[in-house]
Amino acid sequence: MVIEPGANDPAQRREAVRAVQRYLHDHWKYYAFQGAVMIVVGILAVLVPFAATLATTLFFGWLLIFGGIVGCVAAFRSREAPGFWSNLLLAALCAVLGAIILYDPLAGTVTLTWLLAAFLLLSGVINFSIARAVRLSTSRFWLVVLSGVIDVLLAVVLILGLPGTAVWAVGVFLGISFVTSGFGLLISALDARRNPPASRL
Repeated sequence: MVIEPGANDPAQRREAVRAVQRYLHDHWKYYAFQGAVMIVVGILAVLVPFAATLATTLFFGWLLIFGGIVGCVAAFRSREAPGFWSNLLLAALCAVLGAIILYDPLAGTVTLTWLLAAFLLLSGVINFSIARAVRLSTSRFWLVVLSGVIDVLLAVVLILGLPGTAVWAVGVFLGISFVTSGFGLLISALDARRNPPASRL
């Protein structure tokens, strides 16, 4: 591993901290807006979980079809390359799976529930990374950490409750995840607005 000169210099570290603080302070409106939108979407998903689950499943089906079509086109464009038939078969299977989900969305909810569990686990890890960044500008970074912990716990509950929870869990858990992440992001953004970065030394 190559270490850049001055990487352990306290002055450089302080300047890096100030750079992050300046960025969060200057762009707090964007983060606050994103947090507010996530809260609204999350509340709607919790209020109508079946509709949210159905909409998510249909979106996933169309996404698979689109990805399959693009994959087929890409495979034919590079048909001289190794693995042509494997790439073509995988793309075709994606498109067929998407069509099956659109034909019977409820049949795809279990698969989508597994994917949601993976998403929640990833969201938890990302929230931990965000908390590490925003702690330079706010003492309430623990809210983002809490959001990450909740995401991980939701993923575990989601997996343990299969297959019975598949119909409603996608909408409810996705809504809870959006609400908690939105609140954490919104409060962190408001704290960054109230705490201007330290001036240069």
